[in-house]
Amino acid sequence: MVRKKWGVLLVVHGSPDHRGNLHALEAYARLKDRLGGEIPLEIGFIEHAQPSVDDSLDLLAEKVDGVALVPLLLFDAGHSKNDMSSYIKRARKLHPGLEIIRDWALGTDQTVVSLLLEILPPIEDNVRETVVIVGRGSLDANANASLFYQGRRLWERRKGTLPLFSFISVTEPRLSSLLDSLPTDRQDRLVLLPYFLFEGVLMDRIRNLGASYREKNAFSGTILVTPPFGDHPVFLDHIANRINRLLRTGKTPMPRWPVVHSDESAEQLTLTERES
Repeated sequence: MVRKKWGVLLVVHGSPDHRGNLHALEAYARLKDRLGGEIPLEIGFIEHAQPSVDDSLDLLAEKVDGVALVPLLLFDAGHSKNDMSSYIKRARKLHPGLEIIRDWALGTDQTVVSLLLEILPPIEDNVRETVVIVGRGSLDANANASLFYQGRRLWERRKGTLPLFSFISVTEPRLSSLLDSLPTDRQDRLVLLPYFLFEGVLMDRIRNLGASYREKNAFSGTILVTPPFGDHPVFLDHIANRINRLLRTGKTPMPRWPVVHSDESAEQLTLTERES
């Protein structure tokens, strides 16, 4: 029996800011090193950058018998639920002999909580601290709820005051509104914790809102905006492990969060992927 040769396609959102795409490419290069070069690994951007997911899929299809799609996405919202299905459907039509499996977005992965604990400063008894977890925001209710779930798990391990939650776009509560309502006399340190993988326009917006809060309120305490974590060693090690596990099983895993679609055909496609 001939063993199948597998390749991996890392699916990344992409940014209108070239710094975000460079950041993603740096993480991709480091991940490639971790996999040792034995597994063909390509990157594809959903939007804003090249190569596209479709182009990278076509490239891999010329070299391997099967492709594992690994979305470097935080939550299973529209891109993970719908776009990934479209990529798979197209690839199966153009490359009928190609076997395709996929992973899901990170979702409520405990490893993300662990690396956030490394990024955050330690709690100090004499420092009054406010932590604001900042998500991108989504039209998908489950994706937004997952941010709150992760924040609670973070607090269970770190303790201190309960974190506040906000979003930078799409949905409420917005970070700008939350900061407008935040008293300045109740904290010595304000920590803005972006739940983001890579640099980009939204990271800049978060930093600017932090600076604006200081200026408008003459805040004399510390304001810390933690960095995105897509290139964090703990994160990259975990993604490498997930890739190896996916290739070892050779099957699309069950999602870790409900991915039920209102559209019947989309729901059926998701079920087909899970069975493949």
